[in-house]
Amino acid sequence: MGEEPLYRNFISHIDVDRSINNIEYFAFTTVDDVRVKEFKQDIEQNNDVIEMNLIETNSYKEAIVLTLKKDKNSEIWCSLLKDEQKIFSGNKLFYLNNEYSKILVLSIPENMEGKLRMVISRLNRINEKINRFNLKIKKENFDVYQKRTKSKDKKDRIINLINQNLKV
Repeated sequence: MGEEPLYRNFISHIDVDRSINNIEYFAFTTVDDVRVKEFKQDIEQNNDVIEMNLIETNSYKEAIVLTLKKDKNSEIWCSLLKDEQKIFSGNKLFYLNNEYSKILVLSIPENMEGKLRMVISRLNRINEKINRFNLKIKKENFDVYQKRTKSKDKKDRIINLINQNLKV
């Protein structure tokens, strides 16, 4: 007998930990600062010439580190974050640590709020993509349920009830 189709779980949205201790804001003089060290690989990898010049000439003076609320879907997040990281000119809007659990935003003096707004806009765009993925998953789960209704398994009815009514 063939393998039964399985129901898929929804993908959690990307969210920033808003507790005061998990958001860092600091001024610095060089990207060799210990607080920036965990982002160094992403800073040096696949960046455009203009951005690297800003970094090498120590033009950036302000930094924000945001901690992401991680979950089991983080491998999907990695791909989505990488896709939204670069802007049209090829430079990176933000940097990621190796675990994809933190975002670093660098800014020249007096420009942090504008840059942070752009980063938040990108996170919202990622969450819109996740919404579309979740709609597709919901439809696929309903299709699986339709195929399995002949089995009269109570678990299928329970899962379908959850899929139709739980708002995530």
